[in-house]
Amino acid sequence: MDVSQIEKVRPLAGGGGNASVDLVRASGRLWVLKCHRPREIAAERLFQKYLREYGLPCLHVEDCPGLGPDQLLMEYVPGSPTIGGSPSVELCRRWGAAIGDLHRIQSTEFKTLDDQGVPVLASWQEFVAGLIHEAIEGQRSRETDLPGYVLDQAALRLAALRSFNPPDFVLTHGDLHLNNALARDGEIVLFDKPAGVWLAPRIFDLCLIYSEAFPGARYGINRDGDEVRMSAFLEGYAGFPPEQGEWLEHFVLLRSLRRYPSPFVPELRAIIETAVDRISNS
Repeated sequence: MDVSQIEKVRPLAGGGGNASVDLVRASGRLWVLKCHRPREIAAERLFQKYLREYGLPCLHVEDCPGLGPDQLLMEYVPGSPTIGGSPSVELCRRWGAAIGDLHRIQSTEFKTLDDQGVPVLASWQEFVAGLIHEAIEGQRSRETDLPGYVLDQAALRLAALRSFNPPDFVLTHGDLHLNNALARDGEIVLFDKPAGVWLAPRIFDLCLIYSEAFPGARYGINRDGDEVRMSAFLEGYAGFPPEQGEWLEHFVLLRSLRRYPSPFVPELRAIIETAVDRISNS
């Protein structure tokens, strides 16, 4: 297939950030054409490659001469059905199982992606220190409406993460939203992986399930069904790491500060304040 054969059909939702995602036609079938920064494209390509090599559900990535490093041509799942919206208990269980399978791809070494999207050895402590700085100073620089004492307490509590030395790291999605998981022929396919993280401790991924997928299960948010969905997710995941459980609030706080404010998660302020309070009283 040559790039000259690609015909744009219509834009598709998703992508995030500066990405664009289009439904295209080439060689008599429909594809997804994603355009983003080269490092992001390389991360998605490598992520799908790892899923395939480890026998996990993945999206086919088509090699197409003429595509730039900022373009990716992938399999299109008709209708693009994701878990999003109001997922069933069974879908939540299968989603948990899919993420559990992902996290069984492990390494004793910490790696990030370089500018070309190649995994390279890195320092976990330096990585997490950079995220903490981004979270706190990012809020201060944009004149956040979060109270100053909350940020001061958050900075103090998050400093403890510098002493967290996980025994191993897992292949990490890094943005486990309900709309980043496709339901295809009875299986769950993870996609839309950001380049900002490659390997990380399991809790790095799991904190987002608690804070944004099912916040009603832990953070008092008025969301009917979140408790039973969270329970089904953990049943499917089959192995929440108890030794990392004590760091859950820290990672929820870190992730939430980096995201706040978000029109997609109006509950983030309440989650941030709750996490700070719980860490302070632990």
